[in-house]
Amino acid sequence: MKCVVVGGGVIGTSVAWHLAKQGLGEVLLLERDRLGAGTTWHSVGNITWKPSHEHDEPVLYAFETLERLKESGLETGWLTTGRMFLTSSAETRRNLEKFDRMARERGIASRWLDAAEARALHPLLDPATVDGIWLNPLSGRLGPADLTAAYATSARRAGARISENVDVLGLTVTGGRVAGVETSDGVIAADIVVTTAGLWTRGLLTPLGVALAQWPCEHFYAIADVSPVLPRETPSFVAPDELIYGREEVGKFLFGCFDENAKTRDPESLPKPFAFTLLPPDWDKTAPYFAQAMRIFPALEKAPIRHFVNGPETFTPDGLPLIGRVPNVDGLLVATAMNSAGVTWSAMAGSVIADMVAGSEPKFDAHRYDPLRFGDRGADLEWLKAEVSGIVSQGYRNQNR
Repeated sequence: MKCVVVGGGVIGTSVAWHLAKQGLGEVLLLERDRLGAGTTWHSVGNITWKPSHEHDEPVLYAFETLERLKESGLETGWLTTGRMFLTSSAETRRNLEKFDRMARERGIASRWLDAAEARALHPLLDPATVDGIWLNPLSGRLGPADLTAAYATSARRAGARISENVDVLGLTVTGGRVAGVETSDGVIAADIVVTTAGLWTRGLLTPLGVALAQWPCEHFYAIADVSPVLPRETPSFVAPDELIYGREEVGKFLFGCFDENAKTRDPESLPKPFAFTLLPPDWDKTAPYFAQAMRIFPALEKAPIRHFVNGPETFTPDGLPLIGRVPNVDGLLVATAMNSAGVTWSAMAGSVIADMVAGSEPKFDAHRYDPLRFGDRGADLEWLKAEVSGIVSQGYRNQNR
C-alpha cells in the first residue's frame, strides 16, 4: 500500500509519522515549498489543557507525544510555563471555577492567584484591571518549526519519504477511488491520499464535487519590546472577555486577539507563492483589542511594536477541525481546518488518520471531526464565510482555543 500525504506543515508531518510508525505501507509526504510553510511557521505554539471534549484527551496525548519525541533526542522547544486566565465577568469566572474543580479532580495543581502572586509571576500585569486570575499549570509553548522538524525526522526514521518543492496540482480518482496525485513532477500513483494542505485543501477537493466547510480568516498578533524584559518562564495569559491572549517571546511580549467579525480571505486572493508570507498589518481592526491589552498590561502603552503578524488561518463553522474519510471517494482522507489550534491537535490528527487507514477504531471520538458533518452547506460560500467569521471570537469565549 502506498500512502501520499499532501502538505508538510505540523499536521502533515504528524500524519506521516503516525502512518509510518504503524507500518502502513510506503509513506510519501509532498510539500510544495519547505516544511512548515503556509500557516505552521507563524503559529504562536501554545498548548493548554482544558476540561473539554475537544482538549482533554487530545491535549494529554499531545503531551505524551512531546515526551516520546524528546526520548528520541529531538527538540521541540517545549517549555512548561502555566497559563493565567483573566476574568472580567461573572460568567467567565463561573466557567473558570468549573475548570478549577475539574483540574483538581484530575490532580492538576491549578489555583486562583491573589494580586501579589500574579504580579510576581507576570511583572507587566496590573491585577487591579481584572476581577480574577486563575492559573492553569498544565500549559506551555513550543517552536512550531521545531515540532514540525521533529515529526518529520521521526517519520523518516520510521521509513517515510519526504519530498519538498513538489507542488500537488490535483487529485486523480478512478471509479470512485483515489488513484494518486498530479504534481509538478508528474503523476504519482497512490492507494491512500491524505490531504493536509490547510488553506488549500478545499480547493484540491472542489473538482471532485466535495465542498469542505472551511474558510480562512485573518489572524493577528504583535510583538513588543517591553521593560522589564520578561523571563522565559513567565506564564502565558488569556483574557476571554477581552478576546486577547499573549506570552513571552525572547524577552519581548507577544499579544494578539481572536476578533469579532473576523476578516475572511479567499485563498485564491493570496499572493503567489504564499509560503513564508504574511498579509499587511491591519491596525484599525486590531486597535480595540490592543487597547484592552494596554489597559491590563500598562507597559505596552510605551512599548515599541517590533513585529505585526497577520497570517490567514482556516476555520470551520463549529470551531472543530475536519479529520477523517471523504465518503464518496474511497481512499481519500483529510486533516485540515485546525481553527488556529494545529499545534495542539496535530498529534491527535495524526493518530486518528493512521487508525482509520489501518482500519482500526480511532483512540479519539472521530465522529465530531467528520469532514462532511455540515452536509451540502459547505457549498454555500455566503453562509460559510459568515459562520467562520463569527466562530473566531465565539470559540475563544467558549474556551475552544
